[in-house]
Amino acid sequence: MKPKWTRSLLEIFWPNRCPACNALIGPDKVVCEACGEHMLLEHDAVCRRCGKVGCICGKKELSYDRALAACAYAEETIPAIIRMKQSENTNFALFAARILAERLRHGIDFGEIDCVVPVPMHASKERLRGYNQAALIAREIATLLSLPCREDILYKEKTSRAQHELNAAERAKNVDSFHIRDIPLDGQRILLCDDVLTTGNTMSRCALLLKQQGASAVIAAAAATTVPRPKRPSPPKEETP
Repeated sequence: MKPKWTRSLLEIFWPNRCPACNALIGPDKVVCEACGEHMLLEHDAVCRRCGKVGCICGKKELSYDRALAACAYAEETIPAIIRMKQSENTNFALFAARILAERLRHGIDFGEIDCVVPVPMHASKERLRGYNQAALIAREIATLLSLPCREDILYKEKTSRAQHELNAAERAKNVDSFHIRDIPLDGQRILLCDDVLTTGNTMSRCALLLKQQGASAVIAAAAATTVPRPKRPSPPKEETP
């Protein structure tokens, strides 16, 4: 534990802020109470197979076996996710990891887990950002559940465009940049972590690689999952005179 005077200096020069609303919060907090309540996604709102609020199980083949998410990718959480991705505030990673760990600890559907693996980021991008946010989530979950965090298994080659900049078809093709090292994983049940679950293509590609090395099951855990956009009401039809 840091000495009191050290903590006081840190609070002066680097005050702790809520990643969502940017309000000042106590040094032992990761989000303010109001934002924490608004960001939280009810566990039962997510399909436990695909990890989506709008289930996609019947629309595509997924290589992971189960899934869970802490928050919805929505108005309340987007500022926190952007600040995390822009190296401004990593509190959201800790907040989501703690929610996910709690749900895994009490979730009878997920079973035993042998290790935690983050979705990788290319080394040059990680150096630029200062961290891989998926790894921050994975490390915190691993610590809370007393599990090994394996960052040596998956790796990513450099691509010209980031996954979030692509449409669905481009995302499906872009996941070929994820690869796995020749590390045996015979019979292991793996928790695979990422920040945002969008189409499921990234998680599915990484899960397939893990199973090709012998993993018996892969559970996908996301800090946030995208939700269906509300349909705009159709304009009223003009009456024929």
